[in-house]
Amino acid sequence: MVYIPSLNKVQVGLETTYGASTTATIQLPGITDIQITPKVEAEQLIDKRGSAMPSHESFIKRRWVEGSIEGYANYTEMGIWLNGMFGQSSVSTGVSTYMASDWSTAYVEKSLTLQYGQDGLTYTAAGVLPYDLTISGATGEPVTFASKFFGQSLVDTTTFAALSDDTVVWMMGPQATIYLDAGTTIAPGTTPMTDIGFRFAANILSNRVPVWHLGNQQPDSWRNGKWGGSMNLVLEAESTALAHLGSIIDAVTTPIGFAVRIRITNASQTLDLDFVGEAIVPPNVITDLDGTVTVELNLLPTYGGNAAMLTCWHASLTSS
Repeated sequence: MVYIPSLNKVQVGLETTYGASTTATIQLPGITDIQITPKVEAEQLIDKRGSAMPSHESFIKRRWVEGSIEGYANYTEMGIWLNGMFGQSSVSTGVSTYMASDWSTAYVEKSLTLQYGQDGLTYTAAGVLPYDLTISGATGEPVTFASKFFGQSLVDTTTFAALSDDTVVWMMGPQATIYLDAGTTIAPGTTPMTDIGFRFAANILSNRVPVWHLGNQQPDSWRNGKWGGSMNLVLEAESTALAHLGSIIDAVTTPIGFAVRIRITNASQTLDLDFVGEAIVPPNVITDLDGTVTVELNLLPTYGGNAAMLTCWHASLTSS
């Protein structure tokens, strides 16, 4: 068969146990780019056998995949990416919550079986887990997501599950509001930046890596690291934003901390993405966006001291 890129599609199955390959149940719409790179760690045996040849034997030691996926964000499927990043902390009255835990709490991340290609030539990887998730939005634009992941080794197959594109509700920039308050002990979501927000980009890092144990050529588990990432906000340079800029520039003892909420809602469905961070690097002054003077904040995550936000990242999703 001739491979035709325009026929590509992506399906996922939700695993109950890490690496237990499962049949796809969701065909993802809105995917704009996906890259899956097979990784093989091999070694030639360089031994003393009376020969000038470079090698007579070799080993394949470990096999896995690394990759990335990007697309338009929607309320229906956002929980897939949040579950993989954080693990679900609770579900109550249709609201799922997620948080960057200290790993002592058993919020088990949910892995995927991911299938990519077209009918007749598909590639499948089980045990897919994200370690990097970015959610971005801008005025007048759809909200987008981008995730980097690792997984078990790639398997080439020939068929997809008989699925249609999932029915979804898209997230849009006109549905988004930035909330911003100075301080790391204040609850995110207190003060809306009404009619002054232009852009946001929330980059969540788990510093998660795959782990191999004896008896496994593919990763059989993973190890979590320190949470990281960043929050980038672009606001119009009016009095509130300029006051925050002045506080950052004037700080002499410790960097100024902020509590941030990105709320995206169509009234019946809502994503709240909460963040506590610090302005470690001061922003440039008098930046510009299409002729409008802006304040651009680049914040790094830190521990939040509010009783409702004892972490650096937190999310809640009402998807139906």
